[in-house]
Amino acid sequence: MENQWHAYWDRLEEHVIFRVEAADYVTRLEAALGLEPGARVLDFGCGFGFVAELLALRVAELYAFDASDHMRRRAQLRLASHANVRFLAPPRATPWPAGLRFDLILVNSVVQYMPLDELQQWLGRWRGMLAPGGRLVLSDLLTQNVDSLREVVELLVLSARRGCLVSVLRKALGELRQYTKTRRVRPLSQIDFGDLRERAGRHGLAVDVLASNLTYKKARATAVLSLRATHP
Repeated sequence: MENQWHAYWDRLEEHVIFRVEAADYVTRLEAALGLEPGARVLDFGCGFGFVAELLALRVAELYAFDASDHMRRRAQLRLASHANVRFLAPPRATPWPAGLRFDLILVNSVVQYMPLDELQQWLGRWRGMLAPGGRLVLSDLLTQNVDSLREVVELLVLSARRGCLVSVLRKALGELRQYTKTRRVRPLSQIDFGDLRERAGRHGLAVDVLASNLTYKKARATAVLSLRATHP
């Protein structure tokens, strides 16, 4: 079955709110988990590259990937001047380097667009790319039916704090109509933490749920996965 979200991302254009959301996310990430200057990090689902742009200034090596060719190309242009950034193409087209290991794999606001069987496949791949002591961070997870109106209000509050409320009202809320239409056709995937722990456990991964999500969407959740101490 075709994933209509791919078509949605390929037509999406940049907006100031994406930069605002990126800055908010990186601030929360750094406060909750820290960012080691010598770390090698994968931004999986990098979008237009706003998060990657901030991370590139904080870590030694940054790899970025997005399934949308459109978004990945825009991110490559944004990060062209950063010598420590490399982009990964879709693995079905270009296999990723063997032995590539990361101290931190960030998967922000991505899992909800994956069917659960695809998530299971990626859990195995991500586990294979974790360096010793590495962490896999899945954020913006939907664990229940989220109140869309509440999330719109949260977006407006964030926009007002960052001084871009008028711009968001003019454009981003119009884009929300297309997002909602796509969501009706291809509903977002919800995560049950019991199920996630079972799936992760198949790959020797332990799951720790943070007290609060790493984005401004308070009803969503963040899970940090790491190799079990007894797992080779």
